[in-house]
Amino acid sequence: MAHIVKAEYLEDLSTAIFQHHGTPADDARTVARLLVEADLMGLHSHGILRVPQYVGDIRQGTIVPGTELRVTEQTPTAAMVDAQWNFGQVAATRAAELAIERARTLGVGCASLRRCRHVGRVGAYAEQAAAQGCVALAACSTAGEGHWVAPFGGREGRLGTNPLAFAAPTGGIPISMDFATSALPEGRVRFYRDTNQPLPPDSLVDKEGKPTLDPNDLYAPQRKALGAILPFGGPQGYKGFGLGLMAQILSSLLGVPAWMEEGLEANGNNVWILAIDVQRFMTAERFRTELGGLIDYIRSSAPAQGSKGVLMPGQREFELLAQRQREGIPLEDGVWSQVKQTAEEAGVKV
Repeated sequence: MAHIVKAEYLEDLSTAIFQHHGTPADDARTVARLLVEADLMGLHSHGILRVPQYVGDIRQGTIVPGTELRVTEQTPTAAMVDAQWNFGQVAATRAAELAIERARTLGVGCASLRRCRHVGRVGAYAEQAAAQGCVALAACSTAGEGHWVAPFGGREGRLGTNPLAFAAPTGGIPISMDFATSALPEGRVRFYRDTNQPLPPDSLVDKEGKPTLDPNDLYAPQRKALGAILPFGGPQGYKGFGLGLMAQILSSLLGVPAWMEEGLEANGNNVWILAIDVQRFMTAERFRTELGGLIDYIRSSAPAQGSKGVLMPGQREFELLAQRQREGIPLEDGVWSQVKQTAEEAGVKV
């Protein structure tokens, strides 16, 4: 059974929970807004499912709300952000701002982010740049215990789910790609576990390296003898593995290497964001016109058998966002009950 909840209510509720746990109001709102936005787009693995997880991280000291974001300028076109374990969404939003500012000044800008936990939906930060007239590329990877994904040909986790994102501005909704380089994001495995659903085939192996549909095989006490997520691509999983390795290099090695940290850094997210100001190449109007023509040409392809036609990257998510803003967000029992419990423990009325 799914509960239908208005986006505004979920954002206010999540904001109140984070504020109760010492998060400044603006930061709490930023985190809540991005979590709810993921639910609006149907990406529940990065939605308010994460609220109980984040509260647990605050209690353990692996998220430290309100800490200063330290910015070090590497060059006029590159910056490094040390989040000092503030929320990943707060720090990644700032990193995107820094990349956009540099692109505005010099045409191209990038920023790397270190020492934060989960940053949420990486596409949000590429879309942030697209909204400012930039073409953007973003990569994310994990340090330490967040290595859930086996390399192609292996059965033990050595990489994170390592998403890549790309966004470009159009005259309407942006072109937006955001995908894990693994068969499933870890958050999606968590969602299947929390809602008692079996996994899709060819997405996970157990500790013996055998295919499994049980999401619990990814998790084990003290993280010993656990399974692994496979790279995307099935028999051609070397493609997903290669892209995942690329994301690791861009986000965890450039700047301050942080691909195998221990202690507090375990399961930290590392992010790299590149912004390119399109007006350094052509007027913004011409870029949008040309891209609009390209989109029309691509969508003119006759539908394949059983298909309703070509969907552009991000189209389905933004159309769903508009629908759910009107109608509300469906939340599974397991997710809603956990959020309710977290709110009640914080003294926030549901």
